[in-house]
Amino acid sequence: MVRLISLELRRNRLGPYRAAGIICGVALLVFRYFMAFIPIIDPSDPDSGLFGSYDFLTNITDLLGLAMFSILGGVMGSKFVIEEYCGERAILLFSYPVSRKKILGAKVVLVFLYTSGTMLLCGFAVEILFFAIESVFPVCSGNLTWGTVLTAFASLLCYCLLAGAAAILSICVGFAKRSVSVTIVASVVMAVMMCQALSMAFAYPAAIYIALGVTTVAVIPVVRDMLRRVENLEI
Repeated sequence: MVRLISLELRRNRLGPYRAAGIICGVALLVFRYFMAFIPIIDPSDPDSGLFGSYDFLTNITDLLGLAMFSILGGVMGSKFVIEEYCGERAILLFSYPVSRKKILGAKVVLVFLYTSGTMLLCGFAVEILFFAIESVFPVCSGNLTWGTVLTAFASLLCYCLLAGAAAILSICVGFAKRSVSVTIVASVVMAVMMCQALSMAFAYPAAIYIALGVTTVAVIPVVRDMLRRVENLEI
């Protein structure tokens, strides 16, 4: 599996996805500070105090990150997986003396790890930079504690795993139709649905962990079905 993943990394250019990840990270930091400054810009708004809460800023930033990186993962999956199983490229793949399941599995694992890992790195950088600045020049009204920081990183990790899972689900949908456009549309729909469901995390933090468990249960049989399909796929 590791050798197959390394082969995929050599066969495909990751530069555009790295650039997209960096852009997403910068956008998340700018967005967080934009939200944090709302109480200062418009203190008369009765709801402005909500935007000065560390918990709120963490959740709203993680939701945006989930949307961005799950779509990025869907786009990456459409290139690494869907395009590879269309036309002459599929003939080349099937000529390899390696199990079809292992090849497809390596591609799916790569997309999952890259999506989750890139969001984790970008999110980690955003959190570190934000909390470091807050410790010197506080913008939020709440108290910055180690508990707040650890909660933010735990939430980030869950959202990263959800972003990777959403990318896999969109790949599975696109693979059934063997369509790049269907994959990308599915990733957008998946991101919207997840963000809508996880908006409950603002009031019920446990909703993040419930969503992660439900998504994991949903991903396993769907991936198994996709691996079964590739064994029976004919060109």
